[in-house]
Amino acid sequence: MASLRHAIYVGLILYNAYNLTSIVLLPDILWLSVTARVFLVTPVSLGLAWLIGRVSPAQREWLVLNGIVNAFVLPVFLFWLTAAPLGNYTFGEFSLTLVFGNMLLALRFRHAAMFTVAAFAVVVVALAAKADLDPALRAAFVVQIATACIFSLYANYRIERRRCLDYLRTVRAVLKAEQADANRQKFQDLSRTDALTGLPNRRFLDERLGEWFADHRPAALMMIDIDHFKLFNDALGHPRGDECLLSVGTVIASAADGPDRVCARYGGEEFTLVVRDVTEIEALRIADGLVQAIAALGIAHPGRRDGARFVTASIGVAVKAAGGSASQGDVIAQADRALYDAKRQGRNRCTLGGRRGDAMLQSA
Repeated sequence: MASLRHAIYVGLILYNAYNLTSIVLLPDILWLSVTARVFLVTPVSLGLAWLIGRVSPAQREWLVLNGIVNAFVLPVFLFWLTAAPLGNYTFGEFSLTLVFGNMLLALRFRHAAMFTVAAFAVVVVALAAKADLDPALRAAFVVQIATACIFSLYANYRIERRRCLDYLRTVRAVLKAEQADANRQKFQDLSRTDALTGLPNRRFLDERLGEWFADHRPAALMMIDIDHFKLFNDALGHPRGDECLLSVGTVIASAADGPDRVCARYGGEEFTLVVRDVTEIEALRIADGLVQAIAALGIAHPGRRDGARFVTASIGVAVKAAGGSASQGDVIAQADRALYDAKRQGRNRCTLGGRRGDAMLQSA
């Protein structure tokens, strides 16, 4: 926008400089030349320069086209009107105006073609209608204006083509960068997602725990293990084992239903759920709800040897107290120990710090 305005201002300065040559070339209509340039073409062009920043791009192109046509018609009219001996020398101004419109203003090619065709037609009509013009000079002028039209229009075409190619290269570069960012984000998401269950994986969990354990808010970490899962796989096969993992993962994901909760597949048949801003009792209630929800799935487990018929899970719970300085590794280790306690005590239960979770819930 600023570049276009600057071109219009420069063009006006040079355009009005021809008032000086009119003193020599158009003495018979000098007053008309000066008046029309200063009080007609210049105000209209300045108005267009002000207006182009307040209209749409398509309207702006039409305004610029109308402006250059307005600037071109006046010199042609003065050339036709003058009877001064040197008036024919003003013909050179036409070519400069064509070059200005097609190359400096760089009209869109379709508009440049319209302007060029109209300019050629206007000049030819003026040459044909001008009295006392030598036929040989008339023919020479036709060749000159035709050459100027072809030259300036061809230059405009090259400018337009280069502009379009540059735009396409820029768009391709932007799209390529955006695709690269999207692919990078996709790969990052995949690297943090378990392929089977669709839950976050251990890498994602480690990153989130690193953030959550860096502050002083309390957090409960639950290690969840499917009981006798190897026997399940041995009895029913790995495809059924995958189905079991998917079902259990869905239950655990339903418990991670807020911004302060996150679950992950920790590895194998082991899952993790982390909840912020809860007490030990609240954490145990959540864990106990998971134990019951997994058992309620009713997934048959023919490989168990402890008398249970369905898939169950054991959960170890560890809590980082508010303002506590426990490390991520310490809390995970504590939850692992609690998980092993739950398994030793018969499985299908939750345990906190070596104590049975269901007993704590009853005492609460």
